[in-house]
Amino acid sequence: MTNNKLKQILTILVIAASVFSMQAQDLIVTQEGDSLNCRITQIDSSGLLRFLFKHKGEIRSTLLPLKQVRSYQYAYYPYAEVPAEQANYLSVKKDYPYLRMALNGGWSYRLGKIPDNISSPLKEYMQQLKSGYHYGIDFNYYFIEQFGAGFKYTRYNASNRLDNIYATTPDNITFYGSISDQIAIDFAGPVFAMRLLSANRRNALILNWGFGYMGYGNEGLLFEEKQHFRGACFGSAMELGYDIGLTKNLAIGFQLSMIGGSLSEIEHSSGGNTKRIKLEKGNYETLTRFDLSAGLRFVL
Repeated sequence: MTNNKLKQILTILVIAASVFSMQAQDLIVTQEGDSLNCRITQIDSSGLLRFLFKHKGEIRSTLLPLKQVRSYQYAYYPYAEVPAEQANYLSVKKDYPYLRMALNGGWSYRLGKIPDNISSPLKEYMQQLKSGYHYGIDFNYYFIEQFGAGFKYTRYNASNRLDNIYATTPDNITFYGSISDQIAIDFAGPVFAMRLLSANRRNALILNWGFGYMGYGNEGLLFEEKQHFRGACFGSAMELGYDIGLTKNLAIGFQLSMIGGSLSEIEHSSGGNTKRIKLEKGNYETLTRFDLSAGLRFVL
C-alpha cells in the first residue's frame, strides 16, 4: 500500500469519526436507573450537569446535580435527536424566560395582637385597622431555569376613623372628639428566586425569599390633635405564587406572601414636639402581615 493511499484512508476515517461524533448523542444514567438520550453541554464547577433533550418534538435545556447521576457517556447513541447546530445555538441562547416583572395588588391582613385592656369600640376600631390593601412590583432575573435573584418593593395601606368618642384620663380630664389612623408600611429589598416551569414553558410555580428595609408611617388624629409616628426595621419576605401564561411574554399570576418585621422604637411628633419612644420587649409594634394578591407578569 502506497503512502498516498494510506493518507487517503486515514483522512476518510478521521472525517467519518468527526461526522459520527457530530451526529452521535450522549447518555446519562440517573441514580434511579433512568437513561436519558441527550446532548451534554456543560459540567460546571458547582457540581451541575447541563444537557439538552427532546420532549414532544421540542428541544429543551435543563440540568441535574452530579450526585443524582450514576454515570454518563459521550457519543453513546449513534444518531442525535438534538442536531449539533441546534445544540450550539441553544447552548448560547436561553430557551426559557429569564426575566420576570410582576405587578401585584390585593388584600392584606396584619397579625399584630390587640391589647385586652381597652374598650370594645376601640377593639373593633383596631380590628378593622388590621385589614388593608397593598400594591407593589417584583423583578427577577433567572441565571438558570430554576434559580435567580431579584428585587421586591411593596406598600401596605390601611386607614380608619372613629367619631364622637369620650375618653377620661386618670386625672379625671375628659376628652371628646375623633380619632383616626392612616398607616403606610413599605418593604424593599433583594430576593432569592426559585421556580418550576410547566411543560409549555408558560406556566410557573414561583417561590421567593428576601430581606430588606421596612418603613412605618402613621398620620393620625387624637381628639383633633394631629399625631405623626415614624419607624424603621429589618424585614423579611416569603412568597408562593403561580403564573399562568396568556402569551409568550404575558401572564397573570396569583400570590400569597408573608412580610415580617417589628418596631422596637417609634418616633412620635405632636404639637410641634418630637420624641423617640423605646417600646418594651413583648410590646413591639408588629408589622407582620399576609398579602393575597393578583396581577400581570411580563416575561422575556
